[in-house]
Amino acid sequence: MLRINLRHQKRLGGLEGGRLKFDEAWREFGHSEARDGERAGLASCKANNTSGVPRYWTDHLIAPVRMIGAETASLKLSYWFSTIEDSPQEGDPNFVSASLRTSAATAWRDAAPSGLISMLPFEGAQWRFEQPVSFMQFHIPFELMGMVCVSLFGKELTHDHIRMPADVLDVQLHHSLERIRHTASLIEPTNLLLDSWALILAEKFLLRLSSHGERNGHGPFGKLPARGVARIVDYIEDGIDHDLRLSSLAAIAGMSTYHFAHSFQETVGMSPHSYVLVRRIERARALLHGGGEPLVDVALACGFSSQSHLTTVFRRRLGVTPGEYRRRAVI
Repeated sequence: MLRINLRHQKRLGGLEGGRLKFDEAWREFGHSEARDGERAGLASCKANNTSGVPRYWTDHLIAPVRMIGAETASLKLSYWFSTIEDSPQEGDPNFVSASLRTSAATAWRDAAPSGLISMLPFEGAQWRFEQPVSFMQFHIPFELMGMVCVSLFGKELTHDHIRMPADVLDVQLHHSLERIRHTASLIEPTNLLLDSWALILAEKFLLRLSSHGERNGHGPFGKLPARGVARIVDYIEDGIDHDLRLSSLAAIAGMSTYHFAHSFQETVGMSPHSYVLVRRIERARALLHGGGEPLVDVALACGFSSQSHLTTVFRRRLGVTPGEYRRRAVI
């Protein structure tokens, strides 16, 4: 988290003046409606204040406009908007964190120009922004990075093995971050989706930024035995109305989450999250055929985090909304 003591900020005419300038800058910045990420977030929380400004304008702290991911989530997403110029960032060796700048404002990290993608150093850094600036951060537990490193390269991971540049020039990584950003703005990510994103980003960070990335990664992980697949499928069907975790599925197979995700893909032909999503859609179709339950109840019974989540996924997969599907099924 970025922490700011207001004594080190340009106060913009005092706190009340800062609030007015903040809101004015935000509107001029093209965010007159809900801010990026405002609608997203299973197990997410808004900044807890009543003034309509981020928490860092109160309590003498900068805080995210929005956070997605419970304390146990494998991936934490945070949305930020700032009109201050100088911002010291406290280091956190427990996370590998990247920042995706979502505005045209120029930024510097420790006097070095910052690119669209910047890594947050473990020891902290001093940031300077051309106001106003907005960005999204992606936080992956270092412990999970270590697990992926062992599975991918057969090597232990230390902080010295990872480079944390101010400007990461990688088209594929940028595409992945933007895709996560876009999806998180449309739906409320479940823990299973956050788990899946965490593995994708951990692998990309290791291949791109770690000294182990020069080695050849692990080859095919092999398929799961039929009995193991059956147990996992039964577990998913029994818990389809719950927010399933990738670690729980991997535990049934007796594998690390990274190993399991790849083996499941090789066996079933789709990722664990995609498979669960297919099963949830099928369960929803059956419920929509079977009665007139409120759509919010159908959504929760199928493990979707909200009715809007069900509607978004249903329309994307089948081309119609749940309500339209129900009406056509009755005719």
